[in-house]
Amino acid sequence: MTSTLIPATERQVSYLTDLINTREMDEAHAADLLASIDAGILDKERASREIHAALMLPRLRKSREPSPSLQVSLYHIPKSKYAVPVDEIELTDADKEFSGDLMFLEVRQYMGTLYMRQLHGSVGGFTRSKLSPATVKALVSIIERDPYKYAKIFGVHHSCCGSCGAELTDQKSRELQLGPECRKKFSR
Repeated sequence: MTSTLIPATERQVSYLTDLINTREMDEAHAADLLASIDAGILDKERASREIHAALMLPRLRKSREPSPSLQVSLYHIPKSKYAVPVDEIELTDADKEFSGDLMFLEVRQYMGTLYMRQLHGSVGGFTRSKLSPATVKALVSIIERDPYKYAKIFGVHHSCCGSCGAELTDQKSRELQLGPECRKKFSR
């Protein structure tokens, strides 16, 4: 008799992703878990075991607020979602490898602080992972050349507004890959 694996629930995936980002977990193990989540092959039983194990790990020390120079860098680009072609990215993080041809990012503000996170998954079900300050600065320097270009790539790839991820309901929005409110951020 063959047993059928039941996929992990959205709630498990969300909680596990949060634990990966807040607990002192081995980086290789965390990367393996994120890869399983992204590939949709994490089953409910393994997710439960991983959550239990992660809860036993010590919490990461609270990091300092993002550096003022990082905040200044992030203010140069609109709060939006972006897709940057990997071949345009030249990072010094030698151990950072990217799969696929696009890196999906989000810049948003929370409690007065701007953050850039890498997005994994799909619209409506993204998980987010932190990036090093050096990586954020490198990505900002790419995006600030033409923020609209990278937001539009995101929109074209996901068939939605390149900034907020909403459905596009009129011809002009579909041409620009930005909804009416989001166009204001990019002066379009």
